[in-house]
Amino acid sequence: MSWQDRAYRLLGLFEGSGTEEGDRTWQIMNHVIDDNNQDDYISRDFYNVQQTAGGLPDDVSFDSYLAAITGHVRDELQGSSFDESLGDDDLRTAGLTFDDNIRRHIRFLNGVVHQGAPGEVHVALWEKILDDRDNGRSIYSIYSNYLVDA
Repeated sequence: MSWQDRAYRLLGLFEGSGTEEGDRTWQIMNHVIDDNNQDDYISRDFYNVQQTAGGLPDDVSFDSYLAAITGHVRDELQGSSFDESLGDDDLRTAGLTFDDNIRRHIRFLNGVVHQGAPGEVHVALWEKILDDRDNGRSIYSIYSNYLVDA
């Protein structure tokens, strides 16, 4: 089963879900099915995202750090968490993790950068998300109205 088959299955499970999280998961699947759209998002190693307030080690560039904490929906749909043998309830739960991870990072970074003296890595990650929200090809465009700065 391809990642596209799994994305289409999730689309069917979340279509008209009536919940905010389900609607965003449907939007994420609809977004990634279009190969012209980007599927990358900050998802991995939440602990290390939290711990970078003091900056990165001298031998780690921001780009290499970003690559280490970035996930790709299409690749993740190929993983065992989305195995074709999963029942609808388990697959639905797995599908919700995309939205949950994205919102968790947005909430965390939004909170940190609006405190006194935020770390430069947190600011850079937040600025990347803000820039990506304005890019219709980015998965973050789905979150353009989520935690909008006043």
